[in-house]
Amino acid sequence: MKAFKFKYNQAKNMRIYHYTNLEALALILKNRTIRFNRLDQVDDLEEGNAESLGVRFCKYVFVSCWTETSDESIPLWKMYSGDVGGVRISIEHNMFKEYLITNLNLDNGLSTQGAIISKIPQQDMENPDFFIQPILDYDNDLFYRKIKYVDGVSEHTREAIKATNLKDGQGDIVIDMKQFGSYKNKRWEFQNETRFVLYAFPFNPLREGANPRISTIVAQSFLSNKPLSFKYYDMHLKEDAMETIEITLSPSVTDAQRIIIQALIEKYAPKVIVKDSSLGNVVRLK
Repeated sequence: MKAFKFKYNQAKNMRIYHYTNLEALALILKNRTIRFNRLDQVDDLEEGNAESLGVRFCKYVFVSCWTETSDESIPLWKMYSGDVGGVRISIEHNMFKEYLITNLNLDNGLSTQGAIISKIPQQDMENPDFFIQPILDYDNDLFYRKIKYVDGVSEHTREAIKATNLKDGQGDIVIDMKQFGSYKNKRWEFQNETRFVLYAFPFNPLREGANPRISTIVAQSFLSNKPLSFKYYDMHLKEDAMETIEITLSPSVTDAQRIIIQALIEKYAPKVIVKDSSLGNVVRLK
């Protein structure tokens, strides 16, 4: 197998914001992870059902949704902070842990040379059942991107997958992956969303090595909508990421919720900054 080559750039610090409930906050603080949900499981049914060539490619796309808008959003509070109040998490966007990937153990007689720095850990690159595309840096829109708001999502995805030389279950397939996870209908424009995106394949191409049938394996897997065994993926935060977190309490926060949040912070992230909402005196969310 050819040596890995990579370009590594130090990401510029930029603060981003995520509205969520207390249960999600507890998992983030305890596990130091950010959950990526599968695109066909999100609340935007039009985006989640987008397909091309009969392939429901959204089941291979995982997203974590944020916004760069620092002003608090009443709709986002209402939609995502939960029925009993929640929080807005603010953190620097270059938050994810990095791994030095070298000497992959592929169990097929193949070996690797060289190394890459990836935000996907080595054990997941070696997994026989799936493969998550390695993420090298933030300075491209494959991993971190702003959503484009359009009149119809399907118009931008229907031509994303092209198959050629298909015969007797064999052939080639070309996928423009970025068409999935980049577009939402204009009705969602109020979110001003940015997101992190991962692409997972229902096979591991590294394990196929120089297999001359690799293109057919790829085509058959996608054209048959081969399922993945998981609906979410957790990415680990880097060691100092917790020190950059700020938590804004819901405008309708109760005394009991304050106690719960403070207990979580004292136990798992004592350096986290907690702030009251700037909307606390002007809006009631319940």
